Amino acid sequence: MNLEKIFEKVSNRMISDFEEAKDALNHSGLKGTANEEIVKIFLRRYLPKTLDISSGQIADSEGGVSKQLDIIIHDAHKTPIFYQSADTRVIPIECVYAVIEVKAYLNKTELNTSLQNMKSVKSLKKKAFFTPHPQQSIIKRYDMFGKIWDYWPTTYFIFAFDSPDLTSVQTNLYQLQNSIEIHKRIDSVCIIKKGVITNKRITDNTFTLLPEPKTVSFSCGTKKSILLFYSLFTMVFNKADMEPFNIQPYLGEMVFGDDH
Repeated sequence: MNLEKIFEKVSNRMISDFEEAKDALNHSGLKGTANEEIVKIFLRRYLPKTLDISSGQIADSEGGVSKQLDIIIHDAHKTPIFYQSADTRVIPIECVYAVIEVKAYLNKTELNTSLQNMKSVKSLKKKAFFTPHPQQSIIKRYDMFGKIWDYWPTTYFIFAFDSPDLTSVQTNLYQLQNSIEIHKRIDSVCIIKKGVITNKRITDNTFTLLPEPKTVSFSCGTKKSILLFYSLFTMVFNKADMEPFNIQPYLGEMVFGDDH
């Protein structure tokens, strides 16, 4: 099987669909929706079926709510839906593995917008899980961002169809978020017509989707951007898992039976 040829065709088809939508639609909102759908179709075809895809907002048990999000990747089997209307959902942060923001053209203004959207997601608190039983023999831990986590931390990516020069996008992204804690950043960027902005380990020069203490931001100009991003993405998200969700913290002090 020739993965390079398969993903070359995938990339060409996505670009063709993007250009067709750009030519056919005048309204920016309709174009945005069409672009999101192109990426969703790709993800639904190629991601593991343990992952589900939604659009909408994410909430936490302390009352926090994210901004409107293009693509939310969450657990396909354990995610309760708090609200749904057409294609829009509200789901709890505990069940969310990743968010992908879709951009037609990723310039500095759009990067700034993405940074604010990312902060609205990564500021949410993940804590509504059942406490493991003291005698439980296996307790899961997740090694991500150079730390050990009791739960899967939410990740954030940008998928764009085009942009200015890739190095300038990387420079702007670095300047915007270099002072932010590693796990609270935009993690990687795929620009289908330009390449991928990701992370490279200093120790062995290998790519990693998520930043770590010993990685540097790296821009890889390539026509195989979809294949590179997909490869890095699957290496992380084939391991995605979550602890059992507990709705009780979302109910707070709610009283039942005395509400007539």
